[in-house]
Amino acid sequence: MKGKIVVITGANRGLGLAMSEKIASMGATVIMGCRDEKKGNEAAAKLAARGLDVRFGQLDVSSTKSIDYFAQELSKYYKTIDVLINNAAISNEPGGTTIETIDLEYYKSIMDTNVLGTLWMCKRMIPFLRLSPDGRIINFSSGLGQLTVPRMGPCPSYSISKTAVNAVTKILADELKDTNISVMSVDPGWVKTDLGGPNAMLEIAEGMDTPVWLATTEKKNITSGIFYKERGALGW
Repeated sequence: MKGKIVVITGANRGLGLAMSEKIASMGATVIMGCRDEKKGNEAAAKLAARGLDVRFGQLDVSSTKSIDYFAQELSKYYKTIDVLINNAAISNEPGGTTIETIDLEYYKSIMDTNVLGTLWMCKRMIPFLRLSPDGRIINFSSGLGQLTVPRMGPCPSYSISKTAVNAVTKILADELKDTNISVMSVDPGWVKTDLGGPNAMLEIAEGMDTPVWLATTEKKNITSGIFYKERGALGW
C-alpha cells in the first residue's frame, strides 16, 4: 500500500479508526474523514504520533455541502486517491419500530447519512479515483440489507438504507465496468462498536478483516459489483 491514498469516512472511532490504523501501518496515506473536528484531530494525532501517515479531514456525510467542501479541500493536496471506504453510518431508530410506527425524522436522518452520504461521496471521489491505476470503492452495507434471506432484525430504516447502499453499489459497478475502478459492498458482521453495541458477536479486528482485505489485496482477488462477507460473495 506504500504510496497509495485512502479516504475513510467515520474514521475517528470504531471500525473507521481501526481501519485507518491498519491500512496506514501497511504504508498508505490515510485521509480520516470525521464529522467532529476535535475528535477527528485527536484520533489522527494519536496515529500520527506512532509514525503513521494520516491526515484529518472535516466531513459530515449527511451533508452534501460538507462532502463538496471535503472534495474541494482534498483537491488542493491530491490529484488522485486509490481507495474510498464509505464506513460512516448511523442507526438511531428506537427498538421495536415498524413501518407502521416509523418516525419520519429518524428515517430521514438515517437515509441522509447511510445512503445519500455514500452516494455523494462516490460521486465526488470518482474523479480522483479515475486517475488511479487501481481505484476501489468499498461501501459498508449489512446483512440487514439483504433481500434474499428472511430479515434478521429490527430497525426498518437502517435495513432499508443498507439495501439501498447495495443498490448504489450494483448500479455504480455497472456504470464503471469499463474503467479502472472496482466497486464493492461489504457486510462486516455484527461488531462491538458504538453502532453495534456491547452484545455484538464480533470484535473490531474481526469486523474490519474483509473491508481491509478488499482495500489492500491484489486486484485479481476481487470482483466489482459483489457484496462481500468473510472474503466471499454474499447474496443480495
